[in-house]
Amino acid sequence: MKHPLLILLLGLCIGLALFPLLNRSSSNTSAVSTSIETSRRNAIVRAIEDVAPAVVSINTVYDRNYPRYRDHFFEPFEPFSDRRRIPGIGSGFVIQTDGYILTSSHVVDGAKEIFVIFPDGRGFDVLDVFIDRQWDLAVVQIDADSLYVPEIGTSENVIIGEWAIALGNPFGLHFEDLNPTVTVGVISAVDRIVRPEQNERAYKGMIQTDASINPGNSGGPLVNSLGRVIGVNSFIFSQGGSLGIGFAVPIDRAIQVACQLIDQGSREFWTGLDIHNLNPHIARTLGVLTIKGALITVVDPLSPGESAGLLPGDVIVMVNDKNTSSADDVVDAFRYAAVGDIFNLKILRGQGRVFDAQLVLEADPRNNE
Repeated sequence: MKHPLLILLLGLCIGLALFPLLNRSSSNTSAVSTSIETSRRNAIVRAIEDVAPAVVSINTVYDRNYPRYRDHFFEPFEPFSDRRRIPGIGSGFVIQTDGYILTSSHVVDGAKEIFVIFPDGRGFDVLDVFIDRQWDLAVVQIDADSLYVPEIGTSENVIIGEWAIALGNPFGLHFEDLNPTVTVGVISAVDRIVRPEQNERAYKGMIQTDASINPGNSGGPLVNSLGRVIGVNSFIFSQGGSLGIGFAVPIDRAIQVACQLIDQGSREFWTGLDIHNLNPHIARTLGVLTIKGALITVVDPLSPGESAGLLPGDVIVMVNDKNTSSADDVVDAFRYAAVGDIFNLKILRGQGRVFDAQLVLEADPRNNE
C-alpha cells in the first residue's frame, strides 16, 4: 500500500513542477500567433485599406468603323464601313467629394459612353469629361456627393527604393468582386524622361516603378506605404506583357492639371502641326542646314499652322525668342498653352531662308466629336 501512495505523491510533485513550463509554452505559442497575425497586417495592407474605397472601374464604349466589302458576285464591289461598338476599361480614383474622379486621358478620350463603378457596387453615368492630352490626364464628373477621398501625398519627397503600390479596378462588371487589384514593387527612379514610342513626344518628370501596371490599371493611383497617393498610373514598357517597367504621372502635377480642368474646362488647343526631331540624314535629304530644331512633317488644311503660312519641311528653330534644339523643346514651350494664346515662331525654310510666323492656337476640334 505504501508504494502506490508513494508513486501518486511523486506524480503529483512532478505535475506541479511541470505546470509552469507547460503554461509558459502555451503562452509562447499564443504570443507567436499574435505576432504573426500582427505582421500580416503590415504597412502595405493598411495603405491598401486606406485607398481602395476610392478606386473605381471606368467602363467605356467606343464606336469604330471597319472597312468591309460586299460580295462582288452578288452586288457591286463597293467598299462600305461597318461600325462596331468596342468596349474599353480602365481605372481612376476620387479626388473631390462632390463627384470628380482623376484618370488617364487615354482611358476616356473619344469614348461615346463612360460608366463608373465603385468597389461597393454603386454605378454612375459620367456627366462631363475634361481632358489634357499633353499630360495624359483626364477628370470625369459624376452626380454624387460625400465621396471618400484618399490622402493625397506629394511626389516631391518620393524616395528611390521605397515601397510602391499600384491599385486599379480593371474588371468592373466582369467580376462579382469589385474590389481593386493590387501590385506591389518599389520606386525604381524619379524624374524620368520617357518616350513610349519612337518619334512620339516625351513625357518628362515621370515616376518609374516595378509594380506591375496592367493595361486596365491605367488611371489608378500609385501609393506609398503611408497610404498616400504619389502618382497616377499611366503606361508600361511592354512586349506582350509587363517588363517590370511602369510609369506614373507625379501627383503634384496631376492635381495641378486636374484643378485647372475642373475650374476652366478642357484647355486642349490645336495647331494642326506634326513635328519630329531632325537628324543628319533627314537634314541632308531635305537640304536643311541644321540638325537643331523641330521639323514640321504635316500641316493640316484650315489649321492654325496653315493660317501661319507654315509648310511641311519647315524647321522651327525658335519659339517666343527661345532657341529650340528638338521637337521636345517645342512641346515644352507649348506645355501650359491655352486656346487663344499667340506664339511667335522663327522658321527655317530650305537652305537658308529664315522668317517669322505667328501661330494663334485654336480649340481642338476633337473635343467636339
